[in-house]
Amino acid sequence: MKDRKILYIEPFSGAAGDMLVAALLGLGADCKRFWKGIASLPLKEKPEIKMAKVGRNGIAALNFKVILKEGHHDHHFHRTFADIEKIIRSAGKLSPAVKKRSIGIFRRLAEAEAKVHGSNVRHVHFHEVGAADAIIDIVGAVLCLEILKVDRIVSAPVALGSGTIRSAHGILPVPAPATVEIIKGCPTYSGAVACELTTPTGAVMLKSIVDEWGMPPAGAIVAVSCGAGTKDFKVQPNVLRVSIMKCPVPQSSGREKIAVLECNIDDMPGEAFSYVCPELLKMGALDYALIPVYMKKGRPGIILQVICRPEGIAKFAEFILGETSTIGVRYRLEDREFLRREAREYETPWGLVGAKLAFDRNGNMMKYKPDFESCARLAKTSGKGYLSISGKIRDHINKRVRI
Repeated sequence: MKDRKILYIEPFSGAAGDMLVAALLGLGADCKRFWKGIASLPLKEKPEIKMAKVGRNGIAALNFKVILKEGHHDHHFHRTFADIEKIIRSAGKLSPAVKKRSIGIFRRLAEAEAKVHGSNVRHVHFHEVGAADAIIDIVGAVLCLEILKVDRIVSAPVALGSGTIRSAHGILPVPAPATVEIIKGCPTYSGAVACELTTPTGAVMLKSIVDEWGMPPAGAIVAVSCGAGTKDFKVQPNVLRVSIMKCPVPQSSGREKIAVLECNIDDMPGEAFSYVCPELLKMGALDYALIPVYMKKGRPGIILQVICRPEGIAKFAEFILGETSTIGVRYRLEDREFLRREAREYETPWGLVGAKLAFDRNGNMMKYKPDFESCARLAKTSGKGYLSISGKIRDHINKRVRI
C-alpha cells in the first residue's frame, strides 16, 4: 500500500512568505519549473530573485530574496485585489490550479484587510502586500506545493511575536490587525522574540494551505529544509522548518469478515474477568463485551463476547476454555461495515490531546472524538472536571478538523 506524503511545518520563529518559499524549494521542488512560472508574472517592477545559503544562529537555511531593479526602490505600487488577480491570471506558465489557489489566498487577505479597515474587497488597496515580493511569495509557495505533490499539510502552532511595529497606518501592536483577523481559530502563541514574527502574508498562506494543526503524524521523515527569515535572533534561529514525511495510509473504509465468540458464565468470581478481558486485548482481540443475563434457575450470569479476525477463532477459543469456568464456546462469522479510523494528536490550551477520527470511502471526515485518557488527565491537571474539560477540548478540536 502506498504511503501518504505529508508536509509538516514548524513556525516556531513565525512565518513570512519568503521563508515558506525558501523552505519548500529546499525540499526539492523543481527549480526550473519554479523560475519559469514566476518569470511569467507580468510585474512592472521587473524584480530580480536571489537564493543563498545562510546561517541563522548556527542553523543552515535558504534565503529567498526579491530585489527590485534600479528605479523601482522608491516607487510603491498600491494595487487593488483586481489588479493582483489580473497579474496572476495573465501568467502564461502557471497552471489553472495554481492561479485559482493563489487568487483565493489574496482574496482571503483582501477580506481581512477590508474588515480591519471597515471597507470592502473592491476598495482595498494593498501596500506592502501589493508589492512584487508578496505576489511572488504567494504564487511561488503555491507553485512549490503543486510541484511537491503532498497529500496533506500539518502545522505546529504559530509564533506571532510581540511588541509594536511601524506601518503605513502608524505604530501598531504585534501581531498586526490583519494578521489577527486572518489567523483567528488557529493555534498560536507569542514566542520568545519581541518583534513581528508572523506577517499578514505568512499568516494567510498558513491559514489557506494547512489541513490540520498539531503534532506531526506517525511516519518517517524523508526530507527537511529551513527557510531563513531576514533578521538574526540571539535566543533562537530565525527559520521556518518544513519536513516531508512518509506516513502509512490508514485502513480504508469498507466491509470485512469478523468472528464473534461467545460463552455463558454464571459460576466464576467477578474479579476473574478483570484478568481475562485485558489479556484478550493483548492477544489481538478487536473488542470484547460483558453482557449481564439471567440464566436457568434464575441465576444472574455474564455472556462473554469476543470479536476477532476469523483466523483467530482457535486461539481465542482455547484461551477462553482455559482461563474461564465455561465448558463450551460458540462462534460465528459476520460481515461488518466500518469507517476508516485514524488517531491524531492536537495541541490545546490545556495540553496535548489524542483524538480518534473516522472517514468514509471518499476520505471525508465523518466523526471525531477526543481520547478519554487525554481528557481525564487534563481534567485532573486543570482542575476543571471531566465534563467541563472534555466539552472545551471537543470545541477546540472542532475548529481544527474539517468535516
